[in-house]
Amino acid sequence: MASGAGNFIGSIIGSAVTGGIGPAIGAAMPSIADTAKILVDRLVPDPNAKAQAQAEVEQALAAREVAVINATMEIAKAQTQVNLAEATGNDRFSARWRPSVGWICAAGFGYQFVLAPILTWATNLAGVMIGAAIPPAPTLSINDLMVVLTGILGLGALRTTERTVGVPGALPPNK
Repeated sequence: MASGAGNFIGSIIGSAVTGGIGPAIGAAMPSIADTAKILVDRLVPDPNAKAQAQAEVEQALAAREVAVINATMEIAKAQTQVNLAEATGNDRFSARWRPSVGWICAAGFGYQFVLAPILTWATNLAGVMIGAAIPPAPTLSINDLMVVLTGILGLGALRTTERTVGVPGALPPNK
């Protein structure tokens, strides 16, 4: 079905289901603010009461948005505190897990982009020379490696914190 026809049918169904206050089902749903404004517009006949109700809706929505932002900031602060406590701890296991996972990702990228193509070329060459089909070198899922690597890089500031605070094992040895 063409997307134009789907949107047309969806708008008919959406109007029937929502009483005409929202766009089509399957299309973008109306925001809470849009729905509240339409409801106030349709349910409050008095212009003065309508203006007051619209102002109250706007105020409630603004307060909700501020509450969501504050909650998100509190979660980020709590995670930062956990990360900082982990980075400044003396436990060698927790202080070194990020670098070790980083090295695993670096080795994975090195294998995938350097070693695997060379191995594939060499096995193909050897297969031609001996007249046999040699299976190619296995590949890694770069998408999975990228998820892990970007997670580590997102927390990379903690490694800097480890080095500036002077966590044992975080600084390279003096020579």
